[in-house]
Amino acid sequence: MIATTGPLLLRGVVRPRRCGGPPPPLLLAAAVAPRGLGARGEGGGGGVARGRVGGGGAAVARPPGGGRPSSSPSSSPPSSPLPAVQFRRRSSDRCGGPQRRRFDAFVPPPPTSSSRSFGSSPPSPPPPPPRKPKKITPLTLAAKKRRGQKIAMVTAYDYPSAVHVDRAGIDVVLCGDSVAMVELGFETTQPVTLDEMLHHCRAVKRGAPSRPLLVGDMPFGSYEYADVDVALRNAYRMVKEGGMEAVKLEGGSESRARIARHVVEGGVAVLGHVGLLPQSVSVLGGFRAQGKTASRALALLDDALRLQDAGCFAVVLECVPPNVASAITDALEVPTIGIGAGPHTSGQVLVFHDLLGMLSHPHHEEFVPRFCKKYASVGVEIHEGLARFREEVEGGAFPGREHSPYVMSEEEEAKFDAMVAGRGEGGGAGSSSEGDETSASKEEEGKGAPSEELSLYGNKRGDR
Repeated sequence: MIATTGPLLLRGVVRPRRCGGPPPPLLLAAAVAPRGLGARGEGGGGGVARGRVGGGGAAVARPPGGGRPSSSPSSSPPSSPLPAVQFRRRSSDRCGGPQRRRFDAFVPPPPTSSSRSFGSSPPSPPPPPPRKPKKITPLTLAAKKRRGQKIAMVTAYDYPSAVHVDRAGIDVVLCGDSVAMVELGFETTQPVTLDEMLHHCRAVKRGAPSRPLLVGDMPFGSYEYADVDVALRNAYRMVKEGGMEAVKLEGGSESRARIARHVVEGGVAVLGHVGLLPQSVSVLGGFRAQGKTASRALALLDDALRLQDAGCFAVVLECVPPNVASAITDALEVPTIGIGAGPHTSGQVLVFHDLLGMLSHPHHEEFVPRFCKKYASVGVEIHEGLARFREEVEGGAFPGREHSPYVMSEEEEAKFDAMVAGRGEGGGAGSSSEGDETSASKEEEGKGAPSEELSLYGNKRGDR
């Protein structure tokens, strides 16, 4: 039996027989014609089947490429149903006809699409489904440091910024207390409260729900107490109410390390922070670089080691000399995240608004640190767009016809104009005739074509 998806052409010769005698067997030659090849299947491994038809004997099939033929009794049913052979004889079958008659038999292709023709390549497998982005965890960051791969971290304070940061493939999203300065307009990070931080953390969680590691800043006054249970209780709120997966604490003194250890033992991952501590700006005397003397640099190294011993999965180094940051990075087993600390840390973090140039207000420009590189000037585009909007509104160019999509039919518009004119003639707002006309208009509108159901922003609900 020959499996093929193309047509099968049978050619044969009828041997002569005597009148009244039994019909002799037909010798057939079946040439398999693959798609796109000749009748003999050149280049595709086509084969020829030879056998006897109509004589009741065994059919012999010679496989392609040689080999011994296989035989099967004609009485045994085939393993799979085959289409019937349709003979088209070229001359009459009566006695006295030609001694040798040729005929063609056409076998339609099998109905199944699973069989393959000789010489055809196997079907290509379907493309694999897109791989789900791998979740970033503290263990992922540790593995990156071991492999020498840099870690990228960016702050985000709301849903849109979190969406942008997640789509950019950033490893860690920090909902930082710097929201007090870049979004709430304060001059320091101290005024922001825990409830306000939870509000922003929830928005960030909705914007980046699955892939990046989400870290929430514990605000000033939420963890520094001698009662370490206060810090643990508020850390639980950041996780349970804010949707964060870790919290960040500032400082590496012995008391802060004790707090960090208690929070870690309570089941919450902690990101440490040494160097410039914005929450302690009143003690430091301003936003000043740290570790510029040998003794102070050594103290920063001790603080970082203390936080590592307390169980912190990484340590932020802010505004320290590059050589100091390099020494701390080499001394720690956990990764370091630099901000204004040179290129030798395990990763880098910048504020979302700073790196994109979101704001051009003098208040914001005053607090943009010198170490921040501006990768875009989004604030300039925002300013120009808002200025153009104001100009078009004042000049009457906006909105035009294309931005005024809600219109009445001409018939209803004429009725409305007549109603307004009637009121102007002293008909009064409570006229019964007008009320009847209004009720009738509502009934007609209800009987007509259904009105388009629109969403809040004017697009059809079915288009969403």
